[in-house]
Amino acid sequence: MDKPIGQSGDEKTIALPRGRSPDHDWETDVLVVGSGAAGLSAALYASKVGLRVTVCEKSPRLGGTTALSNGMIWVPCSPQARSAQIDDSLVKARTYLQHELGTHYRRDLVEAYLEDGPTALSALENGTEVEFTLASAPDYHSSQTGGVDRGRALSPAPYDGRLLGTDFDLIGDPIRVVLGGMMISSGEVRSFLNPFQSLASLKHVLRRLSRYGRDRLAYRRGTELSGGNALIARLLVSLRKYGVDIWPASSVIDLINEEGRVTGAVVKLIDSDIRVRASHAVILATGGFARNARLRAELSGRHQHHDTLVHSDVTGDGISMATRIGAAIDNDVASAGFWTPVSILKSGSASHTVPYGWLDRGRPGVIAVGPNARRFVNESNSYHDICLAMFNGGYPADKRFYFICDSEFVRLRGMGHLLPWPWTLSIGKYARLDYIKVAKTIPELAGQLRLDPAELQKTIEEHNAHAAEGRDPLFNRGESAFNRTLGDTAVGTKNPNLGPIRKGPFVALAIVPATLGTATGLATDTNGKVLDRNGSPIAGLYACGNDMTSPMRGIYPGAGITIGPAIVFAYRVVNSILASARQGQKAAASGGQVQGPGGTIALSLFGRR
Repeated sequence: MDKPIGQSGDEKTIALPRGRSPDHDWETDVLVVGSGAAGLSAALYASKVGLRVTVCEKSPRLGGTTALSNGMIWVPCSPQARSAQIDDSLVKARTYLQHELGTHYRRDLVEAYLEDGPTALSALENGTEVEFTLASAPDYHSSQTGGVDRGRALSPAPYDGRLLGTDFDLIGDPIRVVLGGMMISSGEVRSFLNPFQSLASLKHVLRRLSRYGRDRLAYRRGTELSGGNALIARLLVSLRKYGVDIWPASSVIDLINEEGRVTGAVVKLIDSDIRVRASHAVILATGGFARNARLRAELSGRHQHHDTLVHSDVTGDGISMATRIGAAIDNDVASAGFWTPVSILKSGSASHTVPYGWLDRGRPGVIAVGPNARRFVNESNSYHDICLAMFNGGYPADKRFYFICDSEFVRLRGMGHLLPWPWTLSIGKYARLDYIKVAKTIPELAGQLRLDPAELQKTIEEHNAHAAEGRDPLFNRGESAFNRTLGDTAVGTKNPNLGPIRKGPFVALAIVPATLGTATGLATDTNGKVLDRNGSPIAGLYACGNDMTSPMRGIYPGAGITIGPAIVFAYRVVNSILASARQGQKAAASGGQVQGPGGTIALSLFGRR
């Protein structure tokens, strides 16, 4: 069989053999649509057990939103946690999710996720380049019953992009880079902002800059990959090892439905439409619908919004194709998205969405106020919690929501797009762009924000009094383990999450809710089988990642609760495909194997035939 496009993003031609049937151009066992964590994990699981796999990606580069992200996963009782002797159990994790999800708790989905989580992770890492390390992040509500301060969040191990060869250009660009193309992790930020704080920081920064300089002589950006970029790179290297066909710049435009069974798809490849036969299954993993305005309006309910940080090609393709053949959408969720506050920087006709920052996020000396000029949330809680509080406070009917701080805070930590001094020498430019509002007094600032001056002054004075006392009786800021990760003992206050706002000029930054991903998706069973409007599985069609409705139902218990379930349900999807193949074989299996259309299929996700 001729090898299709996919070795690098520069290839422009493809030689396609005829399929076994004259009405198909390409044949595979499993067709995966999408190349984020869900799609590539499903492809890797399937290829490891000997299935022929083809991955189609709409974009020229792989990774989707995963490549933009930190790439963390939330998997309780992982092998990494056991090795670190973390005091945890599936019973505790189940209890935590019961309290977190409340009336949206789906026992079947949560049980499937928790029970298979550690096994799925081991299966993904075994015999591949995929590697995760234990992260220090606590559960977002670690004080909740069953919550833990450490052990459930994991991060992808960094990866040397030079090992990818020409495939390096297939990895999607990350969202946060410096110097035009160097990735820095959140743990490196302090060193880069102040390299002279210690000899170790200086050596680290100099080493990174030297490596980056060498990289740019041969590559379009830095090759020291971390976060989601590292995860996609590791998955890609592993897929090459197992011979998976990867087609970038290849949009799947329709599913082929024959007598109630999905048997393949129509793919727009280069400038031709080809018919791909998938003898076992089609797996939808296109990343959700965050960039589709129509689906956002239809599915977001009271959480209407316009802004998102997901990949620009995440336009609901999988959901749209499935619903055209009768698939159901499951919108029984607490919210249709996973949220973060963002700010909008406009310059001329251009508009840039600025993520909630590493530096200013929840630190002492900034508060969030709503239309009534009062605080409405614990600012050191998760980004998701802040946005839900905005919706509860009247957004989008009233969009007057702001972060407020003083000039000393901006100098020390920055604000939104503004980096700390000396990286930002003057805030005047950003005031002229109307990105921030600046005023000498709080009442003057209130006037610019169209807020009640007396109320805003009262809010600031109240906050300063609480900072002096070291306690926040309104929202308990600084009391949880997650809050304390955003504290700063160097400010010298009684509560490292509370700092006064007292030195003018005062600064306000308008914020809006944006999705990090969508939680509403296709209705599926616990194996990722897509269900029709009668609740019956559509034969041959599966979904995972954000194309299926999240088992977290639009609630955010901890770092990595989008990619974690994406990987675990990809594992369950492939197990289900194998089970269906076994049931469909005429010859009896022997020794744990069955005879498949392309030869022997090993029914184990821990090895390859």
